[in-house]
Amino acid sequence: MEKAQSKAAKARLPRWLKTDIPVGKEVSRIRKTLRELKLHTVCEEARCPNMGECWGGGKHGTATATIMIMGDTCTRGCRFCSVKTSKTPGALDANEPQNVARALAAWGLDYVVLTSVDRDDLPDFGSAHFAETVRSIREQAPQMMIECLTPDFLGRADLIEPVAQSGLDVYAHNIETVEGLQRSVRDHRANYKQSMFVLEHVKRTKPTLLTKSSIMLGVGETDAEVMQTMRDLRTAGVDIVTLGQYMRPTKRHMKVHEYVTPEKFAHWEKIGSELGFVYAASGPLVRSSYKAGEFFISEILRKRASASMRNVAASVAEGRNKSPTIQA
Repeated sequence: MEKAQSKAAKARLPRWLKTDIPVGKEVSRIRKTLRELKLHTVCEEARCPNMGECWGGGKHGTATATIMIMGDTCTRGCRFCSVKTSKTPGALDANEPQNVARALAAWGLDYVVLTSVDRDDLPDFGSAHFAETVRSIREQAPQMMIECLTPDFLGRADLIEPVAQSGLDVYAHNIETVEGLQRSVRDHRANYKQSMFVLEHVKRTKPTLLTKSSIMLGVGETDAEVMQTMRDLRTAGVDIVTLGQYMRPTKRHMKVHEYVTPEKFAHWEKIGSELGFVYAASGPLVRSSYKAGEFFISEILRKRASASMRNVAASVAEGRNKSPTIQA
């Protein structure tokens, strides 16, 4: 009896990780639209705990769905991820870029996160398809802010650059965990240095682009390792960092090493600010595509755009003032 009770205690989630089941008219409407257009969301595929808040509108009032392109089957098998895997996924849908753009334009969202499965089976790992989807969204919804959470493209600069230059506002690529746990957490084709290179090269390609990465906690990392990872991200020029609790999707996936307390997450958020990140979101239910984070990132982008317009206006005014006077 004691053994059974002990197991139950271990399996029980801490109170801060309990969330409501996603329901409501907005949730049903978005799910119906996704099915009609044959689109996939990372919200559903990765069993995100924030799906109800994001799809239902949350406190900011705008429903958000993170769209997953290039199918629902990944060529990699990370031990934390519940997305389906296969060495030979189906062919890409040539109509997907337009379908995604049309759906997003119809929803009237201010901010969208576009992500994808890994497609190591394709010659360009899906880089051109990703970039084309961003361009299609730009054409149909020019005011929409676009964040892309991309694969590592095996660290190839020639495949990173087309996405970075496609017209997006935020380029995200997740480091996932500390350096010492990469092989036990991620697929063998992913690694720490390769992911850092992706983030560094995006900044070299387009310095004004906001870059973002995410760290899962509760997989066996030490505080010193988390600190070093955050420092490495800042050295790579990363602007935004998110930290969240790893949640085991099924019994087939790696076990949770520990449930990190909200107090410790608050500590890492403070550290993020001290290290100079433009924005740091850290909490048990925070995910790389996080609704509250998107709200604050939107504000950052709006302020940047406003400052840019003011600078242009000032330059024009200064040019007029310096124009020579023509005397008769």
